[in-house]
Amino acid sequence: MKITGAIFDLDGTLLNSMDYWAFAPHEYLISLGITPKENTSKLFLENGMKNWYDFCQKEYGLKAPFDEAKEKIYEIMYQKYSTVVEIKDGARQMLETLYNSGVKMCLATATDRFCVERVLKRLNIDKYFSRIFTSGEVGIGKNSPRIYEVALEFLGTDKETTYIFEDAVYAMRTAYNNGFMVVGVYDKNVYATEDEIKKLCHIYLDKNSLYKLPIEE
Repeated sequence: MKITGAIFDLDGTLLNSMDYWAFAPHEYLISLGITPKENTSKLFLENGMKNWYDFCQKEYGLKAPFDEAKEKIYEIMYQKYSTVVEIKDGARQMLETLYNSGVKMCLATATDRFCVERVLKRLNIDKYFSRIFTSGEVGIGKNSPRIYEVALEFLGTDKETTYIFEDAVYAMRTAYNNGFMVVGVYDKNVYATEDEIKKLCHIYLDKNSLYKLPIEE
């Protein structure tokens, strides 16, 4: 692969954080005296916070406003980002290789900026990214290609040699269907099969080949 630019997702792609994201909404509901069903985590991870919230309103009678629920979950996650979330094995070495090769890199993430900046700084990987783009600031989630389009425009690299690194199937689908080059990244919290994922990316890094990119000199 010839690569001049890279747009990285964060959670599940570079960070081992999805276990914490899976439990944070449970922890929040339990704090309200609600016992969540097991499939609630799957819904949260696959469909995002707003769809999870709508489900909880109907299923559990959740009364808290969406912004309040979101804030409480982010408070839980901020503590995780500040203390226990770690970078995936091999990811740091890949970032260093790309950085030293002159590849322009930025982040495109659904996670709010204050959490992103905290964990990047703690793990000392902030230097690799020239800018952070969040779904909240762009104004739409990854069911739309907008965040990738904005990131690509910022990088100023060719679309054909700019790769988007994602673990979430819905985000891969968005990027792939809108003509972006996609690197699918294995994460154990992704419920789709390997065959399903491979249909939505140009390169798939499975658990045995994580971050071993076939980069052309």
